[in-house]
Amino acid sequence: MSSYGKVKINDCFIIHLETAIKRTNHVNYLKKKIPQKVSVIPAVDGKKLNKEELRYYKPNILCPTYPFKLKAAEIATFLSHRVCWQKIIDDGLDGALIIEDDVRIDNAFFSYHFEKALNEIRAGDFIRFPISDRESVKIPFVSNHNKYIFIPVVIGLGMQAQIVTKDAAYSLLRITQNFDRPVDTYLQLKWIHEVKILTALPSGISEISNRLGGSLIGNKKSLYEKFFREIIRPIYKVKVYFISLFYALKL
Repeated sequence: MSSYGKVKINDCFIIHLETAIKRTNHVNYLKKKIPQKVSVIPAVDGKKLNKEELRYYKPNILCPTYPFKLKAAEIATFLSHRVCWQKIIDDGLDGALIIEDDVRIDNAFFSYHFEKALNEIRAGDFIRFPISDRESVKIPFVSNHNKYIFIPVVIGLGMQAQIVTKDAAYSLLRITQNFDRPVDTYLQLKWIHEVKILTALPSGISEISNRLGGSLIGNKKSLYEKFFREIIRPIYKVKVYFISLFYALKL
């Protein structure tokens, strides 16, 4: 059992699509490696979305406008994370470590990265462990030999691993009754959800989907779609950057 600071994180949820059988052995490996109580959370299947699940997706409801239509797998991924947030509330937990089933955890993760995060985490926090270090260290909470926990100006992408506290889960559930973009892209909108999201770098986390049958989101696009995305995505990213910067200056 782990207990640090004001929040106890004794549970880990692994999001796993049951039909992704190439990932089953890795999930079993993670269950043995993780010292917390592990629950495997069945992922929502994008191929089997029903009307009740699809009602959550409402295009063009937030600012800046997300310029792409969500794939069924992206809707399902968002809903899978909502299932985990709801389980935190339903089980009366302080929070949980939530990881996706294509995550590789290095040997130092629980002995250093996770422990440092738990030393700093407080009720209402959300700490990301990204697979890349593209976020600049702007407001450091912990700094030790190029290891940081910090509040980024622009929150990075990816949902491979994160600690979500109960209050953060409650806030995200309340405000994501409808969503119009992928879950990691939604989390960048801190002026909308107002959850305190921190980043831990280096994270001790990497992603190995290529070894486990590839991405489950799907990457097949027409030449037109590829061209359109290449033009529109940078414009969207600039909008997010400047709104994020303005929001950060207000704090």
